[in-house]
Amino acid sequence: MIKKTTRKSDKTSRKQVDILGIRVDSTSKARVITAVEEKISHNDKFYIVTPNPELILASTKDKKLKEALNSADFAIPDGFGLKAAEPSLRIIKGRKLFEDLIALANKKGWRVFLLGGLGNEAEICRKKLENSYRDLKIESGQGPKLNKNARPISEIDRKIEIDIIARINQFKPHLLFVAFGNPKQEIWMHDRYKLLDVSCMMGVGGTFRYFAGLAPLPPKWIEKAGLEWLWRLLTEPFRFTRVLNAVVVFPLRVWQAKLFRIHT
Repeated sequence: MIKKTTRKSDKTSRKQVDILGIRVDSTSKARVITAVEEKISHNDKFYIVTPNPELILASTKDKKLKEALNSADFAIPDGFGLKAAEPSLRIIKGRKLFEDLIALANKKGWRVFLLGGLGNEAEICRKKLENSYRDLKIESGQGPKLNKNARPISEIDRKIEIDIIARINQFKPHLLFVAFGNPKQEIWMHDRYKLLDVSCMMGVGGTFRYFAGLAPLPPKWIEKAGLEWLWRLLTEPFRFTRVLNAVVVFPLRVWQAKLFRIHT
């Protein structure tokens, strides 16, 4: 039986940075892994979000998203652009945290569920992970199509959601990775928190696509240079508006916020 937690009790022991009203953790990946392991070992129930510049920018106009982000136990900064707000912030890529948690689950015998993704991404990702981690207990499911408020878009999708929640609760995963895309996955985790019999939930965006081999990973030098936004623009040009928000609009909003504080 999973013990319900306040989801905020241990936040005061971690360094956090406020970025446009969103509390973001500034810590190392190793500390996050250790904290997750400890909370799962104590049967705590919690969820993780990985805010990037675009998501934080969207939260300034979306109260539900802001509440979902600030209610998470861990808000892991995923996006080099966040350094425009706090240069000392330690960036942790969501897909790398996902991979480390999968490895830990394989070691600990934890159950893992992959939810969402486009098409059959979750299923392909599951099969590849099973081949890499022989002791991994893992299942996957596509889930419903959601509107901007993270609600099923049709009666059929509402039934799909009911069925997938029942399936997840029967499996009782220690780790539930949710890939409904930002900001739907964050709002969905927040709103469905009490309905799910899971230990840890984490929003993972397009992570399944990378691990399924359906999207090319950026070269190491691009990652180190903080130019992953450029790689995504080159490989997925349809994301132009999202990249523009992250690279241009977000830094401007941060600068305006800092300027306002100076003059008030």
